[in-house]
Amino acid sequence: MRRLLAVATAFVMTGCGAPHAADSRPGAADLPRFVMTGPDTGYAVWPSGVRWIVLGTQDGWRTVANRTPVAVPTDGGLVLAASNARLALGVLPFQALTVSPVLTSDGTTRQWVPSQLPSALAPSATAVARSQDATWAVLADGSVLTDSDGTSTWTSVTSAHRLDPSASATLTGVTFPGGSSGFLTASRGSPGPSLFVTDDSGRTWHDSGLRVRGTALSSWPPCRIGSTWAAPVQVDDHLVVLTADQAEGPWSAGPALPASGDAIVSCTPSRVVASVATGGSDALYSIAPGGSWAALGTVGRHLVTLTAVSDTSAFAADSDPGRVLEVSLGAPVRVSDVPLPDWVATIGGAPMRN
Repeated sequence: MRRLLAVATAFVMTGCGAPHAADSRPGAADLPRFVMTGPDTGYAVWPSGVRWIVLGTQDGWRTVANRTPVAVPTDGGLVLAASNARLALGVLPFQALTVSPVLTSDGTTRQWVPSQLPSALAPSATAVARSQDATWAVLADGSVLTDSDGTSTWTSVTSAHRLDPSASATLTGVTFPGGSSGFLTASRGSPGPSLFVTDDSGRTWHDSGLRVRGTALSSWPPCRIGSTWAAPVQVDDHLVVLTADQAEGPWSAGPALPASGDAIVSCTPSRVVASVATGGSDALYSIAPGGSWAALGTVGRHLVTLTAVSDTSAFAADSDPGRVLEVSLGAPVRVSDVPLPDWVATIGGAPMRN
């Protein structure tokens, strides 16, 4: 118990803020991803052969549709974001594709409106985001750009150098989890990950003051739980959720959960849910702001992504690209396989020439 308390209190220093990237392994663009717009509706970036495709569903993955844009080389990976019934899809570099297209859609058809960034996207699952009326992108060179809906014109907003003149921060992603509040996540060699925040829809950004001690740092961007912001951090084989009343902090650390390896994190409307490796499978835990970690049970397999759609259910993926996992978040946890149609695994079978 003393060890857990010591780890928890070591995460927060004076004026701290909060951390990095959404569901699943922080910042990983090489994993399947769900972007759910409702309990049963949403999209997924999914592996298919050597390519990545976009799937859509209206019924919790019982039936799926191909939403992948045509004539776009997706072998390098895709980044997907959604807001206000609009999708933004970023294409990561691949061979001769050295700049990144970004395509937007209203999600009702396979029609995508293309635009092109001046250079490549950052290799991160949160390199593209949607705010209320704009698309955002973080480039590999540290630039942050935005494109207001209907303009197809990318405008530079800020950069890693402007935010951190010491040049120690590498921007890794952007998110707008609520209203005018948004976050830019960044990694540092020392003193660890950083978080930059805006409360005016991205017009201005400032350092939230996050400073994390430890080694093997991983962090996710904050999510909104009721009136509280919650931001998970994994460091030194423990997972801690930082909470704050305002996006700018100050942040306080809750109890630490032992979590060796890569933890997987998602937020429900009332709590944070975490999947951590235990023996030959994963165990799920949850924590509400101001509360303690509660064990939900084991899932009987190793998850690679987890996206909660309510307080009681989530969708997940493991190493089998032919199925989606439907997860009941009650205690005990229950997992059901939802098989995907055979064409999902075959349409991306051959490399696309550039």
